[in-house]
Amino acid sequence: MGSQVPIGRRNILADKVKFVLALGGVTLAVLLILVVQSLYAGVQRESASFIRSLPGNVWVAQQGVAGLTFSNSFLTEDHAATISSIDGVNAVHRLDGRLTEFNFNGRSVRTYVWALTTGADPDPGEQRFLPQPGTIFVDRALAKGDGLNRGDQLVYDGTPFTVTEIGNMGNVLIAQFAFIHPDDYNRLLGVIGAANFFLVDARDDKTLNVIEEITGEIDGVDAFTTEQFVEVAEEATRIFLPLIRVVTVISFIVGLALLSLTIYSATIERSREYAVMKVLGASPARLYGIVLGQSAIITGLGFAIGVGFAYVFNYTAEDFVPEFVTFIRWQDVLLTFGIVAVMGIVASFLPINRVARVEPASIFRA
Repeated sequence: MGSQVPIGRRNILADKVKFVLALGGVTLAVLLILVVQSLYAGVQRESASFIRSLPGNVWVAQQGVAGLTFSNSFLTEDHAATISSIDGVNAVHRLDGRLTEFNFNGRSVRTYVWALTTGADPDPGEQRFLPQPGTIFVDRALAKGDGLNRGDQLVYDGTPFTVTEIGNMGNVLIAQFAFIHPDDYNRLLGVIGAANFFLVDARDDKTLNVIEEITGEIDGVDAFTTEQFVEVAEEATRIFLPLIRVVTVISFIVGLALLSLTIYSATIERSREYAVMKVLGASPARLYGIVLGQSAIITGLGFAIGVGFAYVFNYTAEDFVPEFVTFIRWQDVLLTFGIVAVMGIVASFLPINRVARVEPASIFRA
């Protein structure tokens, strides 16, 4: 096998243009697959982080809700009173939100505005969700994308909100989050007597009992532990899966086509050499190994370069598209490696058949 790789390397480097095209095709395939997968993972991670950072360990939503921003949840203050009376409930917090369009220096700024009403003294970590009346906390991606700075004013329905904090409020690609004071929200955006979510602070040893009582006593609601609601939110992001599959298939086809062309051309152009090796007693396994070695060289290099480019692309993408939130998981890297490996094997199929049909007598033909 030691001599197979040098022979394969010489074959594919004989035509450097085709080699570069094949390498570029594999690299592009790896880059596209990883970037799209990392975008999907990034949205899931941001959504989960937002949910886990809010107070309470039980989420209450309207029955059938499909996450934070992909559907509407409407509850009532009567629900909150019933929940508060359940044994094991320490506090009930209220979370309201809706997509809102502000005016900033004559430009439209769209953000998903939240308001958190705490049912107990807030912890220090919750202060980042509790702006003062007349102020607004905005996500850094929104601020960067729309050129917002501390001290700027966003206007809604004639009411100005001063940006006093810019941080990691939440970014799920299709929407960036912001927080305003509950009084401002109720006055301008809320529905009297209605709420979107209740976040329940339940005793750890009573959490499951609290969930059972909430769903048993209140019609038309669902109750989840925080981790269960994270799964609900992740399920909502699966609307991106068809796009991911399409990009993966297209990337596979492009990489496969260019790789197949290069390997097949290298094999055809060296048909006489394969015939000579057959005459000298080379086994079919060795000849097939040369073809597979050619494919392995290109796919290996393309995979390594593509992974590197994906990390660089994701690192720099935020400067150009602040909403771009990515996270490359090791599972996605392994998946991409498997796709590239299949690409290399499939691309070698026709060349291997060609090698199998090479006649030793062809070396004596003019």
